[in-house]
Amino acid sequence: MPTHFTIQTSVAEKTTISGQLTRQSIAGKQEKNFSKLIKAKNQDIDLSGIVKIDTAGLAWLLALLEFAEKKQIQLSYSQAPIELVKLAKLSGVNELLPISG
Repeated sequence: MPTHFTIQTSVAEKTTISGQLTRQSIAGKQEKNFSKLIKAKNQDIDLSGIVKIDTAGLAWLLALLEFAEKKQIQLSYSQAPIELVKLAKLSGVNELLPISG
């Protein structure tokens, strides 16, 4: 299984992240990928394609949220995999993630 993730934008407000969002896959890619992800003032990030996530991936999603807030962008996550939901609850940050669907 590849240890990377991809970012795909279908329309300005809809972006999908697929693959593994882990310590190995995100190392050194925060700012570059953040700019690629944010395309509109109201941005939805579809997480249904994530096949693996760890605490570093969760932190990456929280950092993306912070980046969006600084740019005055309304960011939401949709179709979060159960692994992410459980990890967020276990880490005590589930209230911070704007997850829908």
